[in-house]
Amino acid sequence: MTAPIQALTEDQTCTGISIRTTNIAEISHETAKIGKLWQTFYQNHVSQLEKGEDVYGVYHNYESDDVGAFDVVASWKVDSQQDEQEQSGNDDTASTVKTIKNKNASNLVTVSIPAGNYMVFAEYGNMPNTVMNAWEKAWEYFNDPSCEHTRTYNVDFERYVEGNLEYGQVELYIGIE
Repeated sequence: MTAPIQALTEDQTCTGISIRTTNIAEISHETAKIGKLWQTFYQNHVSQLEKGEDVYGVYHNYESDDVGAFDVVASWKVDSQQDEQEQSGNDDTASTVKTIKNKNASNLVTVSIPAGNYMVFAEYGNMPNTVMNAWEKAWEYFNDPSCEHTRTYNVDFERYVEGNLEYGQVELYIGIE
């Protein structure tokens, strides 16, 4: 079964909290960081988002491929035009501080999801099993010797539809050449 391909025609900007990890580190409960990242995000940021707002898990800054380190950002989508206006104002520091206070956060990062082609693996059910199932299908597809597509290892992302982090639909977008 081949997942559908979706072309993003515009860059998207997300803001959130970040960690750096590897797939090997995520195997062990003692070294895993992604679950703790989402726990922190849920506790400190979800209540600040509008009801029904999509939530994003953005994977970027890949060291190499699936064996190298990468960054994960638990985030929400922001208006990149508004973000640019805030940053280009006379008082950049005040705008940044205001944004951070409004989102009840420290150490926020902003990441861009580039326009391009993505394979989409969608699943519905209880989290985190549902998102793990989507990743499993993606790995299975891309590790198949007859796979017709090549991952870019630039940016991949999870979209939690309507912000459902406990039960709902997740769409995993894997960047392809």
